[in-house]
Amino acid sequence: MDQRVSFITLAVPDLAAERRFYVEGLRWAPELDVDDVLMFRVGERLVLSL
Repeated sequence: MDQRVSFITLAVPDLAAERRFYVEGLRWAPELDVDDVLMFRVGERLVLSL
């Protein structure tokens, strides 16, 4: 079986600032944006969670 990373979670001190950076700065569209969770699909099989 090939080993792959498919989900990465980063703990950030200021989610609002990170949201501005990724959504407004990089123009990434969130897959999920609720409460204290922000997720982006950054590859075919890779999700970044903040």
